[in-house]
Amino acid sequence: MSVAILPSVVVREHETITTQQIAVLIPCLNEEVTVGTVIKDFQRELPNAAIWVVDNGSTDSTIAVAIGAGARVLREPRQGKGFALRAAFRDIEADVYVLADGDNQLPADAVHALVKPVLDGKADMVVGSRAMGRKTSPNPINNLGNIIFSKILRSALAVEVTDVLSGYRALSRLLVKSLPLSSRNFEIEVELTIKTSQRSYRIREIPYEVRPRPEASASHLRVVRDGARISWAILLLFRDYRPMAFFGIAGVLWLVLAGVLFWLSAGVGKVLFMSVDVIAMLVAIFGLLSITIGTILSVLSRRFQEIEGKVDMVTTIGLARGPEDR
Repeated sequence: MSVAILPSVVVREHETITTQQIAVLIPCLNEEVTVGTVIKDFQRELPNAAIWVVDNGSTDSTIAVAIGAGARVLREPRQGKGFALRAAFRDIEADVYVLADGDNQLPADAVHALVKPVLDGKADMVVGSRAMGRKTSPNPINNLGNIIFSKILRSALAVEVTDVLSGYRALSRLLVKSLPLSSRNFEIEVELTIKTSQRSYRIREIPYEVRPRPEASASHLRVVRDGARISWAILLLFRDYRPMAFFGIAGVLWLVLAGVLFWLSAGVGKVLFMSVDVIAMLVAIFGLLSITIGTILSVLSRRFQEIEGKVDMVTTIGLARGPEDR
């Protein structure tokens, strides 16, 4: 059976773009107040889509409400949005995946603009940008944090996305099934964005305006805790994808500190039973080692990127084959 492979979607000879299956993934933790409305809204906008609620260990009536509204339910007992989405990516089959939230803050009518570039084969990920719409969150602290994280990624990793923490996205099957993910919590959006960009998949953004969270519904985002997790995830991904910059900056800082210590050594005696010039020499060695490590890891990173490209090619061919071809 012959197939036609588009840049980011796979269409068999008896299919058209418009007949591809769309799955709407809604990770939820205790969202009984809003999840029913969210499901109905997406059913109205995408009547042929499979609506999935990924229950993340709810203790209220979220599952009952979801089933009553006509959604399918996938249970992931390990709490954390990253666990929920990774389980959905692993177990749910579709051609296009829409990521949404169960808090009724996302306008379902924006989903058509979200999925169109993926359906047309023009993008592998489409991000709904609250920043392009107006602001990223009704909460000023969350809004500021989203803006800061987006600017950090643009500067450090050249990720041209204005809202890296957006939970409203459309993803191609190729991207979902080939992208290795390890996040456990709210940092999943950052990992998705960075890895999609660094592996040369195509990203687009469409604007939308976020709605206020209903008063009876409580947010599960904790500014300090989740902000720290997101910052740590960015730092680790920066180390992995820009090792020369990561270790090079650290090495330069060590060498600057060594220079300052050498300059001070003439007028300072011993510190911790060691002369300052000896301490300066050790610091300089740390700096040179850091730069050397960065250089080696940078070369290895390029080689691994070449291997990843080959793996992605094999994955594309595998996804293009129908079950009867395997």
